[in-house]
Amino acid sequence: MPLRRFISSREGQNPAYDLLQIPSYHKGAIDSVVNACAIVPAAGRGVRMGEGIPKQFLEISGTPILVRTLQVLRRTAFVRELILVAPSDYVEETELLLGRFGLPRYQKSLADEKPPELCLSIVKGGAERQESVLNALKSMSSTCPYVLIHDGVRPFVSVRLLEDTWKAAISYGAAIAALPATDTVKRVCNHKVLETLSREKIWLVQTPQVFRREVIMEAYGAARKHGWTGTDDAALVERIGHPVAVVMGERSNIKVTTPEDLRWAEWFIGDQSVSGTREQGRT
Repeated sequence: MPLRRFISSREGQNPAYDLLQIPSYHKGAIDSVVNACAIVPAAGRGVRMGEGIPKQFLEISGTPILVRTLQVLRRTAFVRELILVAPSDYVEETELLLGRFGLPRYQKSLADEKPPELCLSIVKGGAERQESVLNALKSMSSTCPYVLIHDGVRPFVSVRLLEDTWKAAISYGAAIAALPATDTVKRVCNHKVLETLSREKIWLVQTPQVFRREVIMEAYGAARKHGWTGTDDAALVERIGHPVAVVMGERSNIKVTTPEDLRWAEWFIGDQSVSGTREQGRT
């Protein structure tokens, strides 16, 4: 199916989109509800954050980053299984944290005839992100036809973006959220500019990334066989020759990586609270 482009609705999105007039890919018609398994890689150490604990456990206005991410995923209607990939030496702490915020772990069992509406399980992470995702892929149930992968440190993703990316994956088999570059992009080597790239074709990739189950399993199988590595999951899918659709991302869907990101996140939460209070005052 060819990818068709159109100007997406900007209702509720960053006002900058109105200025940029950015196109997005057509999501296609969804004939029926198709469930997905959500994998949340959160096994990193967060060295750039400079804190004593992994960055996903740091708090934003009293709530850990990871918990905020999981809370958004739980609000979707199509996610039926949620697999959290935790640092191998933080599994017990992660379980306690989830329980404290009302996100108890569900341990799957073959004896269960009717599991809860949303299964949340924890698997141990690997040395690298790619290994961590593979561990989660191996543990997911056989009933999930689609796999959604979303970084544990992107707590401000909207339910709308999660749903839009999932719908695009149903139409095309693989889809990612991304934003077009707005800065000038240069290729640099040894602190010298080699060339200026055309930013019209440069997109900055985010998560969620959603794939048909057999597509992502084939990609990870090929990566393991040939020794491929990628900085995101879509890179592996691209290497097996499968097209990847692009859905318009969100400026607020940042990956909290540095102390500056954490300060921005605190400001963003505060600004959202003030905006909500203003809206209540108008009603």
